[in-house]
Amino acid sequence: MGYNKGDIYEHTIFLILQTKKILSKDSTRAGAGGGADIKFLHKSQECNLEVKLDLKADYGQKMLKWNDEELWSWCKTDSVTEFYTSLDLLNKINRKKIVPNRFTIPKKQITTADKQKDQQVFEDSIDIDINALYDFYANKNCYYIQVGGYGFYHLQQDILSLGTPQFICQMRLRLRAKTIHSQPVYNYGFYAVLKVLKTRDAPQKSKYDLEEKDSRSFPPIMP
Repeated sequence: MGYNKGDIYEHTIFLILQTKKILSKDSTRAGAGGGADIKFLHKSQECNLEVKLDLKADYGQKMLKWNDEELWSWCKTDSVTEFYTSLDLLNKINRKKIVPNRFTIPKKQITTADKQKDQQVFEDSIDIDINALYDFYANKNCYYIQVGGYGFYHLQQDILSLGTPQFICQMRLRLRAKTIHSQPVYNYGFYAVLKVLKTRDAPQKSKYDLEEKDSRSFPPIMP
């Protein structure tokens, strides 16, 4: 399977750090895994870096499942789903008492109307305090982020004293009943995903950028 645009961008940043000789030894890209995307070195100290293609990028899309005993739960648990659970997301969904057609009607009998009903009752959004995102990354020992078109920032704190601006924005947790493939009609799933709200309180562009675009400088990272 080929890379998506986010993977390609992450690989681009990986190669930049490699060329600058500040890539951590034996560092590999995390890809879709739960770890930090890339590790870089500053004064021989290894640091985790989150990499996002742009402000539209997902911050941890995770799939949910349903049955009549457990109600809504995660298809697979990891650090991201633990973060969502810490925001009381599962309880909020279960309090809505949604009984999805996708898990209660034989899949070959599901109609477009059944799918649309699931989308109507499941889809929702919740504003998230940016400090919750900082805490999530701090728990992963990740304090820096590179965002395509915006540059290089710190998250909870600038632990390396690089003089980076903080990544400040409004976040929203979205619930979606999302099409996986257009056919057959039952091929859709239920997801939670964290997004940046670009229309309100979008982050200011950083003065630093690993790509050094639009006259932004490379951050003062030294191996």
